[in-house]
Amino acid sequence: MKRYALLAFLFMSPWSIADDDTYEALPQWSEEDLQRISKGEALISDSLFRLQEGSDQGTQDNEALVLPEPGPDSLTIVPATEILEEDLVKYFGQKADSFLLDPQQLLTQQESNDRLAFLNYHASDSKVDFYVYLFDEQQEIPSIFQVDELLAKYYSSDRPALILFYFLGAPQRSEIHLSPKLMVSVGEAERERALQSSINQAIVKSQASDQLDGFCVQMSIRIYWMEKAMESGVIAPVTPVDTLTKKKNLPETNEKMKALSLWFMQWRLPLAFGFFVSGVAIVFTWIRKKREKFTFAEFDVACRLGGPHAAGVGAVISYASAKLPPTMQREQVPDYLRRM
Repeated sequence: MKRYALLAFLFMSPWSIADDDTYEALPQWSEEDLQRISKGEALISDSLFRLQEGSDQGTQDNEALVLPEPGPDSLTIVPATEILEEDLVKYFGQKADSFLLDPQQLLTQQESNDRLAFLNYHASDSKVDFYVYLFDEQQEIPSIFQVDELLAKYYSSDRPALILFYFLGAPQRSEIHLSPKLMVSVGEAERERALQSSINQAIVKSQASDQLDGFCVQMSIRIYWMEKAMESGVIAPVTPVDTLTKKKNLPETNEKMKALSLWFMQWRLPLAFGFFVSGVAIVFTWIRKKREKFTFAEFDVACRLGGPHAAGVGAVISYASAKLPPTMQREQVPDYLRRM
């Protein structure tokens, strides 16, 4: 019974809804719309989006929305490879008033405070200042700014300084420059080694801020040795430009091979002494084996027929060779001797 009642309700419901005046009639397709659908020109009639007649908003012309063209005050998007002129002035217009120079605000405020605190601590504990110029990953420094002129103008008379041009997110593009006084003691070769060592410490990390931390910490360690060389009055040899170019083109040496070479240089004397003692022991053992002699014990044999030995008692064994076993040197006594 329940099933029949449900079917009757479903059968009568369309008529009851259609007779109810509270429900609006569904939109009807016009002949024009049907022809457009059959031709594939349009699938949805635009009449569905037209305002109903008698609505509060009234009928309005369906005009396309026209946006105003951007004026001169519109926001200009600067490509990532370019640096704004006002930022270039902050970079190279005067000597840096802070050890961390970030006019583009590439770091957050907390990250900037943490890095600046590290650089300030380094300056208080070292005689060599460490300046960091931050650039974006893909940016290029204009060629009109000569780094040598910058160093001679701002960093030649004060304390020795190391200036780092760091590209955030791309530590392999970093550049370091030394003030003239520090460069005399360090030299070009050591400068390249310090740069490569710091890059290796940075690229093992994934986050850009962590890469900057690793780079600065390693460079701070290298600056310590540069400072020691400068205080000792070391004069670095001048490296030809051709030699530096060849070194840059060579592939990077495996770190494991470097560690092995360093370990060998540290322990080469004990290793040489150990090999010498082992060689002497081997030679002494070989000579002792060659000169070794064996003595067999003598046993008393019972006399037979009044003689010390009896004829035909068996085989005669001789030890003519020390290399062959006795069984292979056994010689049987001929039969005619046994019958005698």
